[in-house]
Amino acid sequence: MQEKAGSTGLTKLAERALAALCVAVSLFHVFVAVNSSISVVQQRVIHVMAILLVFFLGQVAKGTKDPKWKTAINLAFVALTVVLAVYFVKGNTLSALSQRGVRGITEADMIFGVILILIVLWVSYRTVGMALTLLSVIFIAYAYFGRYMPDIIAHKGYTIKKITSYVAWTSESIFGSCIGASVSFVALYIIFGELLNAFGAGQFFIDIAYALTGRMKGGPAEASVVSSALMGSINGSAVANVVTTGTFTIPLMKKVGYSPEFAGAVEAVASTGGQLLPPVMGAAAFVMADLTGISYSTIIIAAIVPGLLYYLSLGIAVYLEACKHGLGCEDESRLPVVKQVLKAGWYHAIPILVLIVALLGFGYSANTSAIYAMAALLLIGCFNTLRKEKRLPVKEVYTSLVAAAKTTVPVAIACACAGIVIGIVSMTGIGVKFTTIVFRVSGGNLLGMLLMIMVACIIMGMGLPSTAAYIIAASIGAPALIQAGIPQIAAHLFVFYFAIMSFITPPVAMSAYAASGIAKSNNTKTGVLAFMLGLAGFIIPFIYVYRPALLLVDTGVMESIWVVAVATLATVDMAVVTIGYLKRPMRAAERILLAAGAVTLVTPAVWSDVVGIALSAVVLILCLRSPQNAVKA
Repeated sequence: MQEKAGSTGLTKLAERALAALCVAVSLFHVFVAVNSSISVVQQRVIHVMAILLVFFLGQVAKGTKDPKWKTAINLAFVALTVVLAVYFVKGNTLSALSQRGVRGITEADMIFGVILILIVLWVSYRTVGMALTLLSVIFIAYAYFGRYMPDIIAHKGYTIKKITSYVAWTSESIFGSCIGASVSFVALYIIFGELLNAFGAGQFFIDIAYALTGRMKGGPAEASVVSSALMGSINGSAVANVVTTGTFTIPLMKKVGYSPEFAGAVEAVASTGGQLLPPVMGAAAFVMADLTGISYSTIIIAAIVPGLLYYLSLGIAVYLEACKHGLGCEDESRLPVVKQVLKAGWYHAIPILVLIVALLGFGYSANTSAIYAMAALLLIGCFNTLRKEKRLPVKEVYTSLVAAAKTTVPVAIACACAGIVIGIVSMTGIGVKFTTIVFRVSGGNLLGMLLMIMVACIIMGMGLPSTAAYIIAASIGAPALIQAGIPQIAAHLFVFYFAIMSFITPPVAMSAYAASGIAKSNNTKTGVLAFMLGLAGFIIPFIYVYRPALLLVDTGVMESIWVVAVATLATVDMAVVTIGYLKRPMRAAERILLAAGAVTLVTPAVWSDVVGIALSAVVLILCLRSPQNAVKA
């Protein structure tokens, strides 16, 4: 009994310490966003060490039922992380950096560097999963055994000391641009998202989406599409978006007649698409601006039409599925009224408008804009809480700061682990070699290159948070596309799009599996259905590679209008083909012809436009002129 009481006492102490640390970590990110007194390298070091400490202290805090040896190990890791933090903070002062640039790393530096790499890999495995950890280990092995590799990817090979020096002691790997994005942008937008939820904005988005779409056939599914788009465009995690909106929308979809697998798939695809839709795009828009030198405003203008087309394809698919099975609308009495929802919660939109105006209207940086948006949110939250409950929202702010730090852990660790991959790519030159391989295998054929890079981006993005997935995909795939003559912005959006699509692509369809847990459906079937529903959107990146006018950048108005119209038709075609129903079940030949019409519309030639439009028109008109014929369950 005494042992149990002691264990409980330690757990409670760890919980208090963890909460205090989480608040400090969140406030640190706010501080560095408004104050430049801490160097960039020091910010990144403190960020990584603090996140590691949050993880290990969290293990102690939830270890009430753990055996004493396991608790002791977690405490040892807490102590080791503190030692690492002190050593790396001291080792990254200006004078220490200058000395190391002359003499290289010491034996102690190497030992601490190896320990850091191993801890990052271990915590990555615990928080993100095997995929990224294994990928990082493979790249480290490639750096060491490079001389034994096939000639096409061989290099001279590097010693453990050299690898450790580059990975742990430069700003090119663990403490590189990937973790820089985490400390500068991602953490701030996670705090913003947690504050939005704490003050009720998440429920407001769900209510307004449900009020707008509930009267349509398959209304709850359309509500999932709209609410996930609203939440996901700000939220930095597709899986978090599934959990936030899916707990409401998935049961409603099942209630009106959608199968559990289809309900889970719709939520997974809708939540994943939020990462593709401006203004935040899972913070990848800011990282893309940093990597490419293209302005943030240009990037989100370019991303807006592809993002909307993605949701158009999904919206049509779920509507046709409802028609196919004769599903009705939601009971009118259960639906919220748009006017009432807006009247009760219109103010929730103000912080998001502040964010967009700050980013686009005034051209402020991503972190400055986030600070303004959070300030607006806090002012509104304080006013409403005082008005309704006669108190300040201290509890809401406190829980948001604690939750934000915990939510940042897997994202930041994924960025640190992805940094290992990026560092090895830079050190060994494998990115250049990959470009050579792509050109050699594809024979210089653009379609062949795009298909190869699409597959590579999906594989490399599996199991990773959005930002990390994009950065790894960009480091490998984008250079090959740019060298092939594709505009830089189209190349980066292409690799970003397919890195994100890994969330709904089996076997590691994280969004689909998260939705499956809520829907209580079969994991595999939900993943396959999610992939099929997202398949209509797979055609969009190919269109803007072949027709950059779709991105609305450096193009004439009439050309952009024509390309958007053509892309819309191709997207509608693929959505109809995916469901195989338009007023009646489609014949196999009709689906093949319609798919051919969509594919033909990808390439920018007069003959292909004529053929694609003709095929689409013939099939669509034939189906639309048929009598309604639902499929009986």
